[in-house]
Amino acid sequence: MEMTNECALLQEIYQGAAMGGESIRLLLPKVKNARFRSDLQTQERQYRDTAAQAEEQLKERGECPRELPRDRQAMLWLGVQGKTLLNQETSHLARLMIEGSNMGIVTLTGVLNSFGSSQDNPAQSQTEAQLAGEAKNPAVRLARETIRHERDNIDRLKVYLQ
Repeated sequence: MEMTNECALLQEIYQGAAMGGESIRLLLPKVKNARFRSDLQTQERQYRDTAAQAEEQLKERGECPRELPRDRQAMLWLGVQGKTLLNQETSHLARLMIEGSNMGIVTLTGVLNSFGSSQDNPAQSQTEAQLAGEAKNPAVRLARETIRHERDNIDRLKVYLQ
């Protein structure tokens, strides 16, 4: 994977983590369930850590992370407000977070597939991924780790669905 592709992958990881963290910050004032709030706060810290790792790798490559554009921030805010205006039940909020995590997986997988080699393909089965071993490229490793975290987040949030 060449430097330009690595930077594009890291930018996507950074922006996805920023979007996930901002989504949680917008949802937290609406959360009434203490356990759900704690799970979201854990997830928000995870997004912050992921963004920091992507930022560090970008800086090592002489790049700066691109912040979320204002229009995407505004769309996120409008989306969260609109989707929670009439329904702030824990189950509904968990569903929104699961949908966001799924979007993150799909987006990041697409970027990985377009820039990476077949060896780096995260869409392979878990068994194939285990046999392939750890990715040598730090950007690919972070992308795979991010996808794994998103899957774990989805599994953790499923308990809140009704």
